[in-house]
Amino acid sequence: MNILFSSLSGNGKTESAHYVRVLQRLGHRVFRFSIPAAIDDLQHDFQAEAGFAPEINLDAITRMAGFDPDIFLYMEPNGLIPRGLEHAPFPTVCILCDTHQWLEARQNQALFFDHVFLYHRNYLRYFSSHPNGYVHWLPYACDLELIHPQGCKRDLDVAFVGQLALQSRGSVIAKLSQCYKMNEPRYYLQQEIPAVYGRAKIVLNMPLEDDLNFRTFEAMSCGAMLLTRRVNNGQELLFEEDKHYAAFADEKELFDKVAYYIAHPEECTKIAAAGLAEIQQHHRLEQRMDELLNIVRDRPEGVAPIRQMSPAQIDQQYAWLYEYWRMVEPGLILAREARHAGRPWLPLLIPAIRTVLRRIKS
Repeated sequence: MNILFSSLSGNGKTESAHYVRVLQRLGHRVFRFSIPAAIDDLQHDFQAEAGFAPEINLDAITRMAGFDPDIFLYMEPNGLIPRGLEHAPFPTVCILCDTHQWLEARQNQALFFDHVFLYHRNYLRYFSSHPNGYVHWLPYACDLELIHPQGCKRDLDVAFVGQLALQSRGSVIAKLSQCYKMNEPRYYLQQEIPAVYGRAKIVLNMPLEDDLNFRTFEAMSCGAMLLTRRVNNGQELLFEEDKHYAAFADEKELFDKVAYYIAHPEECTKIAAAGLAEIQQHHRLEQRMDELLNIVRDRPEGVAPIRQMSPAQIDQQYAWLYEYWRMVEPGLILAREARHAGRPWLPLLIPAIRTVLRRIKS
């Protein structure tokens, strides 16, 4: 298939580079594009990209791709949603993350697309603007050619990668580090994580809410024993507790489980090996991409809510998008074009003005 792939600039932040690589490995042609790199991309040493202007039209991107697309695939967070997507003569698809934190924003983004794929199963019911059969659960998965056991000594008792300022994570990690050897508590680039998990006996995962996150799959793919919070988020359907991973309900059980498995390394190793085998058999990124493309191929109809909107409603949808991205210039261009076309344009200035005020206050 010929795929237009929209993802975040500075893709070391996210899984998007893995998706492009796997799609190409499966024999698909992929044209990847993004909005310009953000300042923090450069500060954190991410791959910086020039990107396209946010208000670019889909037709222009198609011409630059050099092929007739079969599908438009948008991957969160903050890829590029071009103007004119509502007229796409091929299916438009999004993969949305973080619905447990920014649900309303994801609901608004979903309106642009025919098919909506969510990483988090528990939020499928909130995307009711689409017909049945067009909102799907697509759990994370890893490119096992990059994320796999590293063949090195597992000299870390416990590894944790994540934001320590959130909830009680910082205090838990501080207590663990007093008793066990752990990795350095810092920000890690995406490509650094396999080396960390590859050294760990136990990878601790502390999801924020009821999200089934990427760390779950990274840990098992690297051959470490996953210790994660016990929650009905789909992990109980994909894996079996105490066979493929270990779980905890509260801080006491967390510390008890760490102590137990460090004291019983053979049990720790057995669970880690079973988790890795399950990943290798059922949760490869190639399998996820095949599933997604097969679903879209079987249901190519254009059902995105934006396809049914009036021109003025479409303008409002893009005005919201540019405000969400905190971009002023695309919103002003949108208002100018609406004015020249005789559509309502003054309401389109309000989101742009709010964006300016936010910039001034920040």
